[in-house]
Amino acid sequence: MALCIRLSRFGRTHRPFFRILAIDKRCHREGKANEILGTYDPLAKEKNIQVDLPKVEAWVKEGAQVSPALRSLLKHHGYVLSSKPHVVGENRATNTEIAAKAGKTWVKPTRRALLRHQAKLKAARKVELEKARAAKAEAKSAEAKPADAATPA
Repeated sequence: MALCIRLSRFGRTHRPFFRILAIDKRCHREGKANEILGTYDPLAKEKNIQVDLPKVEAWVKEGAQVSPALRSLLKHHGYVLSSKPHVVGENRATNTEIAAKAGKTWVKPTRRALLRHQAKLKAARKVELEKARAAKAEAKSAEAKPADAATPA
């Protein structure tokens, strides 16, 4: 699941109030949150942001990404996040590095090449599905034959 730590707006018209949430990236702004990590009241004079920083750090270690707006807001109010967030597949070699080792230059595949590749994969899946259906039908017919032979006519 792609997680994001971001602001969610609450409050009435001209009275904004925000919650700091750990939420799925694909959810809308006021969607169901995994966890509420803090609040931000832009109209309050003093201490207008409250954050449970250990929880934020824990979510970042799990792979959640902090939104740019929240990151700058935290920085402005003196909260320090880890400088380098956890990136999935961080130690993997890039395509250019792999191509350089092979003595070639890596070129991004064209849209046509990607579509052809997807078509090949789809055809291969279709063939495998047909084989599985045929095997299932054979097993079903083989199971039915002994039952037919056992009944006297």
